[in-house]
Amino acid sequence: MCGVCGSLGGEEHWSSGAGRIQGASAPTRRAERAKRIRVINRVLANARVTVSDWQGRFYLVAGPTGKQQVVDSLPHVWQAVQEITGRSVDPLAQADTLRAGP
Repeated sequence: MCGVCGSLGGEEHWSSGAGRIQGASAPTRRAERAKRIRVINRVLANARVTVSDWQGRFYLVAGPTGKQQVVDSLPHVWQAVQEITGRSVDPLAQADTLRAGP
């Protein structure tokens, strides 16, 4: 699918979850997304892959050689990492890394 067609619609993946927390102290959609990206980058640090926000709706996955992919949901991030690096990443195997800090 081309970038224009992909940006025009489609349902959000359940993992995006933004906007579902209600109340005065609820984080903004942007804050939730930024936190999610920080956690993803901590998980991917050993793979030398980074993820950044692209247009507030997509993720830009960049590998150590400069290869990049734009994806629309968290499951697609893991698939892109595998395609870029040639190896799979198990985010659940990084549980100790996630507990170590914010």
